[in-house]
Amino acid sequence: MGHQPLGLATAAAALRKAGHQVSTLDLAVESTEMSHIPEADLVAISVPMHTAARLGIAVAKRIHSLYPSVEIAFYGLYATLLRNQLTQSNIVATTIGGEYEPSLVALASQLSQSDSVAKELHTLSATPTFPRQEYLLPSRTGLPELSSYVRLQIGSQQRLVGYVESSRGCAHQCTHCPLTSIYAGRLRLIQKDIVLADIDQLVESGAAHITFADPDFFNAIPHSLAIIEEMHHRHPRLTFDSTIKVEHLLEHATILPRLKENGALFITSAFESTNDTILRHLEKGHVRADLKRALVTAETADIVIRPTWLPHTPWSTAKDFLDLLAFIEDHGLIEHVQPIQYTIRLLLPPGAPLVPQLEADGYIDSFDDTTLSYRWSSSDPRLDALQSEITTIIESAASKHSSPTTTETFRAVKSAAYRRLLGANDPIEVALQPRRTVPGLTESWFC
Repeated sequence: MGHQPLGLATAAAALRKAGHQVSTLDLAVESTEMSHIPEADLVAISVPMHTAARLGIAVAKRIHSLYPSVEIAFYGLYATLLRNQLTQSNIVATTIGGEYEPSLVALASQLSQSDSVAKELHTLSATPTFPRQEYLLPSRTGLPELSSYVRLQIGSQQRLVGYVESSRGCAHQCTHCPLTSIYAGRLRLIQKDIVLADIDQLVESGAAHITFADPDFFNAIPHSLAIIEEMHHRHPRLTFDSTIKVEHLLEHATILPRLKENGALFITSAFESTNDTILRHLEKGHVRADLKRALVTAETADIVIRPTWLPHTPWSTAKDFLDLLAFIEDHGLIEHVQPIQYTIRLLLPPGAPLVPQLEADGYIDSFDDTTLSYRWSSSDPRLDALQSEITTIIESAASKHSSPTTTETFRAVKSAAYRRLLGANDPIEVALQPRRTVPGLTESWFC
């Protein structure tokens, strides 16, 4: 979402190499064109994230209602997580998770020769598979141009952004992350030459900045450094951003200057909470005290940190939310935090590691087929009401012709929190923030 979809580009590369004709459609930015669907042997829907899964299910239902004989498959991270919900509808027969390219090619080859899918292929697709594979150069032919997607914003300047991955999976197993349910600590490195060739073709298409999609860019530091150093050698003016865990920022603080030397503008880091108990539940590998240390470490290297947060969990209290706002304000981070972050609520798709414990503790109500997540309620009803109000504030700000500044939106969020949680109705003051330009992406969503 927000970027040229890698899930389409990598699947298209594998299918085209196998001799199949491929048409791509990005539901996030293109209208759903159905005229060529009846001619297809297979419609494969990429679901790398939760929002994509909801969009994909809607379009799958539409295709099935119009052309019930067309074979539909889902592939990607959420395909396995939602297998029961997808296959029980009789709309989708095959779900392919993990390293999806080999099974997707096998399915397409089967369908090009027969009207039915082999039972053994369905059995294979019931669980994610992780074959070691030589990755191909993503095939971006037919995808919308980079101008259709997110841009880098630095003050009043904007630049086109390319989106690449140098690894898949993650060596860590945070309990709220869907990667944990599927990859379970597995990590796959994409060949350096392939990553660099993809960057080259994106630069040729106009990209002046690269976002590395890796769940953690420091999972394999020698690999990551080799890529950015050669990237900088080939394209000295190219900048980039990446995602790095707090514990990695601290453990590898001496590496950060090398990122800066090779074009790093900012790092996204999952701070998540200022409550150590919640951080332990999420198995983040850091504590509250580490957050300030990470900020200082990055500032020393002259790299901006853009924290992400998970403020709404079953364990969160009113004190936690107010403390989070205070941390952001006191550390001069208001411009660093996309306002959507104040609304983020714990998602619990099927198979999420937290589900059994939350069920045992009585937090979970039932599964919601619309949101594709287990329902849960906060122990403090005021927090659920606050989350709903903040969502309205953010949506209203985004819809206005002249959008409020990030600080103005923060003031509205803080005011709502003080009113609902403290009963305070006095005008809200916001501490003066550092006067600096904070680079970031125009897309406000992170996952």
